[in-house]
Amino acid sequence: NWRGSSFNAEVKIENVPIGNRIGSDDDFDESLSASTEELGEEEMYAVASRMMRPLLCWCRTMETAIVHDLAPALAHVSRAIASMPVDVEASETAIEIAPSDIGSCIDGGDAVVRHMIQPGSGVDFHTLRVGDGGHCAIVVLFSKKEAIYWLTSTGAEKDENDAIARLHRMEKRRVIEQIDVNELAVGKSFMDTEELEQDIRYRFVDPWEVEVVESKEGENAGASLGRGHYLPFNVGLVARACEHVERSLGGLHLMGLWALAKGGIFLTKALASVHPPWERSAGGDLQMKGGAVAEPSPYTNSMRQHLYRNILFRRLRVPQRFLALLQVELLDLKNLTAAAGTHLLTAYALLRLKRPGSGAPLTHKARTLDSASTDPKKIGKSSGPNAPASWGSLVRFRFPLPEDVNCDGVSFDGDREALFKGAPSVLQISVYEKKFMSDSKLGGADVKLDGLSSGGQLEEWVPLRAPEEKGGITWFARIRLTLRFELMCLETDDAEISRVMSSERCPSVGLRKIRQLSRLGGAHEDTRGFKKSVSTPDLLTYLESMVY
Repeated sequence: NWRGSSFNAEVKIENVPIGNRIGSDDDFDESLSASTEELGEEEMYAVASRMMRPLLCWCRTMETAIVHDLAPALAHVSRAIASMPVDVEASETAIEIAPSDIGSCIDGGDAVVRHMIQPGSGVDFHTLRVGDGGHCAIVVLFSKKEAIYWLTSTGAEKDENDAIARLHRMEKRRVIEQIDVNELAVGKSFMDTEELEQDIRYRFVDPWEVEVVESKEGENAGASLGRGHYLPFNVGLVARACEHVERSLGGLHLMGLWALAKGGIFLTKALASVHPPWERSAGGDLQMKGGAVAEPSPYTNSMRQHLYRNILFRRLRVPQRFLALLQVELLDLKNLTAAAGTHLLTAYALLRLKRPGSGAPLTHKARTLDSASTDPKKIGKSSGPNAPASWGSLVRFRFPLPEDVNCDGVSFDGDREALFKGAPSVLQISVYEKKFMSDSKLGGADVKLDGLSSGGQLEEWVPLRAPEEKGGITWFARIRLTLRFELMCLETDDAEISRVMSSERCPSVGLRKIRQLSRLGGAHEDTRGFKKSVSTPDLLTYLESMVY
């Protein structure tokens, strides 16, 4: 019976007119279900949520899955520090492997520098003083001829041509920078030495080289700074870097889609704001070392954040790189021990970013190339904790985040790390009173930047320690520090580097300042305070005045 009933039902259904089975076009209300008209707004939202939940969960799963690809853990972006290079000597009976001191397998060049400055190397280092008066700086140079002789005599290179090629590679990587004395407005001491005028000199280049930025526009200006060549951020440079990958994956269609969707801009924004692994896993136990909390300072953590983001840019082979920018505002100067308060005086300050423990000089007679001098200003009386600023000077510094370092700023090259250990983290200040005959030093201080974070400000009164003959602390300076990071583009193509260098789009920061100061006051050989005959044991502590 059930078979017959089923058959009859099927027959009845087939006999129903088509119009009655699905309705006419006029009756179709463009709704997936006629029952939705009876649902309220909250019920419709609940139904839609249940329908969309699987898709949303799938999207979140895919986003989570690609986090490791775009922002991997530290173990996947860091590589081990290169081991010591070795020399291999093969014979018919054995293979001998021995450590190489400065063999030709070293490409970075920092090992050469480290051995060159050792006592007894025989390489002379001449102190060059450029500029005059309050606008002067010291740079320590070594001779190209002596470097060639040293490379060949120590067996590092076979002959003079190989030694010249080695120096050329070091210069190309900006380990050293060539300075032609003939291009400088030399002083009388150089004019007396014909051989010195004809010789090519080199200066050492710090990977964390600091530049004094003269204006607001200079914050994003192109420059050869540290070991890299930096250009202002440009979407075209990013598109050119991505072009090869886009062509290999999808050809012109993918390139057009990437350009239409502004993929370069979205990629830059994503990587520039990505949280590093130690922040994504925040909430765990505090880092401990020796029974004490060993959490990094805000300044160190800001450096680590942007070093990690630079690693991500480099991993994708795109040119974007962060540079650190420190702004120093000198707000006020007071003598808190004087009964009548601060008298009217004309003062200026010398400032410099340095590493902890640096012994390079910062005086009105001798200072390094990376130091800054403010214009003399008359400072009047001011009282009260919220008194208006009576000084009002501003100085900007910027420095690169080197390529061959990990997120902690430690170089993968052990020789480079021994010479240039980490980012500058101390602001050195020397304040002088401008007088008619001779300027008088009011005091100086070293301000640690540990409490300064990216995008933040730090304002404080800094006690200025007076010279030993005056003793004690009588003067205080109120300063405001601001740290931020500017995004620029690193030029890595050799042909493009040559083009931008020749067009002055990427001028060398150190060489430009040497030439500028030499036009103001000439260039003079200065032997006071520095032994130039042979390399000295204290040269490592004095190295920072050599590299700038």
